[in-house]
Amino acid sequence: MIADRIKWNERHGERNGFNPADAYLMKNLDLLKPSRVIDLACGRGRNSFFLAENGFQVTGADISDTGLKILAGEALNRNLTIQTIDTDLDHPERLLMEVPFDSIICINFKPTVALLKSIPALLSENGTFLWCSFNEKQVELTGFSAVKALHPEEFVNFYDDMKMLDYSRFIDETGFRDAYLFVKQTV
Repeated sequence: MIADRIKWNERHGERNGFNPADAYLMKNLDLLKPSRVIDLACGRGRNSFFLAENGFQVTGADISDTGLKILAGEALNRNLTIQTIDTDLDHPERLLMEVPFDSIICINFKPTVALLKSIPALLSENGTFLWCSFNEKQVELTGFSAVKALHPEEFVNFYDDMKMLDYSRFIDETGFRDAYLFVKQTV
């Protein structure tokens, strides 16, 4: 945890400005369940800002306290209300104290199996989970970590209690990516 925090604090501290929101998120915004959303591995907050600007009650969760401080400062500058959770996402127990969320987004991060298994418990009834990250082709092209890359249809059948609305493989301005969109099934 400490090594990850140091690495991400350095990366976020060195960056200036903010990239636009993720293209897959923007394309699928209308499919998210409105109201309370958590942005997992939110970093400096580009996607959190987009969600808050579109009427969502946003919580950003990340291991980088530097990233979260930058997010909080920029949220004030933009007159947005965004809650933050400073947490190691490899240990999702902390997130369970904040439930339920109506939607969860996870962009450019591959959660541990423990976090992925906790997603249904974090969601309200009919809640949505939008996940998009780099795939194995990004590894070949850029040397992106193979351990953190998604593989073809890797999580298509992962959830028994979630319905998959979309699975896509595509190339965009950020690279080679896989995306999933799930909805929690009504009991």
